[in-house]
Amino acid sequence: MLDDVEGPEQTSWVRILIILAIGIPILIEVVTFGGLLGHYVAGGGGDGGAAATPTPDVEGATAGDEILAETAAVERVDSASVVTGNDGWRFTLAVAVDNTGNSTYELRLGTATTRAGRTVEGSDATTGELPPGETGSVTGSWMLPKGQRPASVVVTVVTTPDDGTASAQQYTVAIGDVPVSS
Repeated sequence: MLDDVEGPEQTSWVRILIILAIGIPILIEVVTFGGLLGHYVAGGGGDGGAAATPTPDVEGATAGDEILAETAAVERVDSASVVTGNDGWRFTLAVAVDNTGNSTYELRLGTATTRAGRTVEGSDATTGELPPGETGSVTGSWMLPKGQRPASVVVTVVTTPDDGTASAQQYTVAIGDVPVSS
């Protein structure tokens, strides 16, 4: 093959072509490997270079979160779940209450609203009256339309001081991302 090459000019061209034929694929491999390594080490993720679709963050209470900072008691989400079914999606919310105030305290779970804006009646769950220093819990359940996730729950707090005059205050509690299972 190189027997046809005559003169120093043609030998130089052959050498340049051989270097390019070997060097270009090696350069491409080095750049590709360096890009991949830099992408993963620098925290670029693993989306393969595809444009990321932003996922809206759903703000609201999830398991472990306190739901009513403005009350004297501590109300914390124990658990929240959505279970799929043939007749709809069952949303269940359990709230633990620690009455740290000086009045009798009751927490009631009312209607739920879906992310699509539909209001759903619940099971009218309540902690019952909790004297000061007592703890209790309440679990509410709502049958949401198929494919719908909870956005908020109406919560009513009833406090009764020593004089016996009960007062009720209603709050809307935003619900965060609740896991869906079947």
